[in-house]
Amino acid sequence: MKAIILAAGKGTRLRPLTYGIPKPLLPVKGKPMIDWVVKSVNSCVDEIIVAIPGTVGDDIQERTLSHIHGMCIDMYLKNAGYKIPVKTIPVPQKETAGDLRYILEEAEIKSGQILVVYGDNLTNFDIGKMIKYHDDARKKIGVSSTVLLFEAPEKELNRFGIAKLKEKDGFDIIESFIEKPKLSEAPSRFANGGYYIIEVEDVIRKLPVEKKKVENSLFPELAKEGKLCGFLAKLPYWIDISTIEAYENANKMAYDGLIISPPTKEENDR
Repeated sequence: MKAIILAAGKGTRLRPLTYGIPKPLLPVKGKPMIDWVVKSVNSCVDEIIVAIPGTVGDDIQERTLSHIHGMCIDMYLKNAGYKIPVKTIPVPQKETAGDLRYILEEAEIKSGQILVVYGDNLTNFDIGKMIKYHDDARKKIGVSSTVLLFEAPEKELNRFGIAKLKEKDGFDIIESFIEKPKLSEAPSRFANGGYYIIEVEDVIRKLPVEKKKVENSLFPELAKEGKLCGFLAKLPYWIDISTIEAYENANKMAYDGLIISPPTKEENDR
């Protein structure tokens, strides 16, 4: 199985840090964020594709910054010493859905399973169990995608994509999916954890070519068709490093030993 890590965001809410350092390379306990994300998936995939910023933007400074960020991430990944192959694809920054379709077409991936991961989320769970759960659901009820779900704090539901679940043949099927609902309109507390498995042949034509999020396009459509499954997990932590406050909190948790650092290059080489 291949993994696609979507790591092409501009990191505007992390500025001024991201004027100098691309968001995936911001260090958490001395290790670039991308190392933490790669660590979370490298035991269950045989290749990783990382979406990096292409040369995009209307303003010349934004275009230059995007180009430099992409070059920096590409150079780091080429020298990171991961045990599995990692390649990069510059994307047009058309949100998660548009970039995902672009990657699939650019890499000529037309079938099979793909694990999609958001490059600014830090968490820890058994991905192998999620893959097995998806395979079983695919075989028994024909789902096209399975999304990691976790129980989010009630006061923060408007930050997430929220799923309404129903049980079918022993599986949690997502009946509807609402991106960042009003607190009063959230159908549950089950939030998108930023990891999902897709069956490429089922979903590639459903992915828009324009600038749209998966949560506003693919997921609601699959939910209406009964093809979207939820994998519920109790996560020891879940951090979306999209703001200065979240970034500071991630570093504090890492230095307090609440989240475990990825191995060093020397440890990878052993």
